[in-house]
Amino acid sequence: MNAKFGIVLPVNAGTSAWDYSLNFERMKEVTTICERLGFDSVWVPDHFMTGHNNETYDAWTILAGVSQITERMRLGTLVTSPPHRSPSALAKIVATLDVMSNGRVDLGIGAGNNRNEKLAYNLPWEEIPRARISRLVETIKILKGMWANDKFTFKGKYYTVLDAVCQPKPIQKPSPPILIGGKGEKLLLKIVAKYADAWNIDEIPADAYAHKLEVIQNHCKSVGTNYNNIERTLETYLLISDKSEHQQRLIDWTNWHRKNRPPPATLEEIKRNYIVGSVQQVTDKFAEYIKVGVQRFMIYFMDYPTLNSILPLAQQVIPSLD
Repeated sequence: MNAKFGIVLPVNAGTSAWDYSLNFERMKEVTTICERLGFDSVWVPDHFMTGHNNETYDAWTILAGVSQITERMRLGTLVTSPPHRSPSALAKIVATLDVMSNGRVDLGIGAGNNRNEKLAYNLPWEEIPRARISRLVETIKILKGMWANDKFTFKGKYYTVLDAVCQPKPIQKPSPPILIGGKGEKLLLKIVAKYADAWNIDEIPADAYAHKLEVIQNHCKSVGTNYNNIERTLETYLLISDKSEHQQRLIDWTNWHRKNRPPPATLEEIKRNYIVGSVQQVTDKFAEYIKVGVQRFMIYFMDYPTLNSILPLAQQVIPSLD
């Protein structure tokens, strides 16, 4: 099976090294171009105040808008945090978007690790990772229960629903695919093995990605699930350019993104974690990831809103990987 490629829209201001602003009209234009070029999906991060000057669009509102200008692309989040919306409200949101898009939603969800954001919005926050993962599991159980049943009742430690109804149901049966994002090997990846239709992780070298897959395989054996039923995905940053001034711009952006905390970023470090370079260098890096098991890439284009990386990826890199 050939790898799939999707675009991540910069709904948090400053996601691109070329543009620190938000412009939904340009997002629509670029999404339309990407669908025409053959990209299979469009993704958005789900945050409330992480962008430049805290400018951030709401993820599910953006996806609803994008659903009406696309016909084929899958629509997903990277990733929704359970405290952002109650499980019952999230079930209704996802079901509605699945109907609006004629069955094209992928629910990306994770345990959530942005403490400041939760506290600022007066949302539940658990300091202990195990507690956040337990909240995630309860959310998944409620989502699946409400999508599968006419009425659903659940009483957990964190969430309770009583005869909750979700009508109309999602178009996708038995439910929209659930993608779980995260990297914790003892707890989170075991939840991936038990509940996920897909797994996602961000900006990680290929050898480290291969190790995570081994951990998931072992968890699948222990919980009795089929590893081959879990789609393996990677959320990553891309710049197709070998010009020194463009790569310096990426270094500067990385240091800004880190809030200039030491040590400063180096090009070597960036190239290990991101996908940066000439068309041939980028092709080789994608091939390396595919070889270790990546089946779908969700890409932040670092020179967005230009098409300077989008076009060569679609027209030169992806065809050479087939």
